[in-house]
Amino acid sequence: MDTKRNILFSCSHKTFQAELVDLVVERVLSELKCGHHLVACKYPIGIDPHVTNLISLINSDSNDVQFVGICGPSGIGKTTVAKAVYNQILSKFYRHSFLSDIKEQAMQSKGLASLQKQLLKDISKIEIDIGDHHVGKTLIKQMLCNEKVLLVLDSVDSKEQLDALVGELDWFGKGSEVIITAREQHILQVAKVGKDKIYRLQNLNPTNSLQLFSWHAFSEREPPNDYMQLSQDVVRCLGGFPLTIEVLGSYLLDIRDKEVWESTLQKLKEIPDEEVERMLKISYDNLEDECQKSMFLDSACFFIGWEKETIISIWEACGYHPRFTMHTLLKSTLQGSFSIPSFYVEVVQMEELSFA
Repeated sequence: MDTKRNILFSCSHKTFQAELVDLVVERVLSELKCGHHLVACKYPIGIDPHVTNLISLINSDSNDVQFVGICGPSGIGKTTVAKAVYNQILSKFYRHSFLSDIKEQAMQSKGLASLQKQLLKDISKIEIDIGDHHVGKTLIKQMLCNEKVLLVLDSVDSKEQLDALVGELDWFGKGSEVIITAREQHILQVAKVGKDKIYRLQNLNPTNSLQLFSWHAFSEREPPNDYMQLSQDVVRCLGGFPLTIEVLGSYLLDIRDKEVWESTLQKLKEIPDEEVERMLKISYDNLEDECQKSMFLDSACFFIGWEKETIISIWEACGYHPRFTMHTLLKSTLQGSFSIPSFYVEVVQMEELSFA
């Protein structure tokens, strides 16, 4: 009897020790990874629900390689949300990489090869010279096919970028998570992200918009009473886009002259702040040809509220192919945005034209 008791005690003790070791290792790894957390945005207003929804798309119990996508127009907060999700689940991965602004980096000399080099350095801690991105694809598959990795590809806009960085599911080991942000949903579909794994960001609601603006303009949760109406008027012009709210709020920080505010508001209604215009102009520049750009500007600036057939007749007389182009525009992320002044080419009010 004593022998059995001793054996049971010994087994129990060893099990406890093993569990304790596992807990210590997990804690140490967690502490080590804290240094790899990305800098979060200063005022994460409205972000938590997006993070919760995205994490719910990730099946943490699965050993499959999973691709998850985030899409939406420029300035909507895709990168901010991707960083928040990355930080939240980072502790589950020993190997990880966040490749930011891929579209811009890929345009540089040997851009794709440089991105591949950064990916391998982040995950394997080895710096490898990659002269050609075709060679880089082979290296990624060879070096990462048995690794459980967390990878974020931020701001992807072409199949070539996807092919160079995440060509196939078997490039990564079991349990890997790949998060891709893109303006257009079809880019995520090219990456073979399932429809049920694509998350479309929505604009901030008026309450969150005002709160975010207040933090940037006043460093407080709410605007002072004597600036409440002016703040609401400014926010109403910005359509719930976090980027524009942040830029305009920061511009008005420490300005406490109401005449300046009113002048800024009037200017905002007519001419956008240069930085906002430059950033939001990305969507316009991404349109494929002059026909699309012309029709886009016509829709944004002149034809709001016009009869559909009248507009189509005018465009046909100009030599355009309006029905095909309308279909292309309506498929893009320019559709369905909040209604703000027409000078924000990002948010053309195509829904008001009722192109069915």
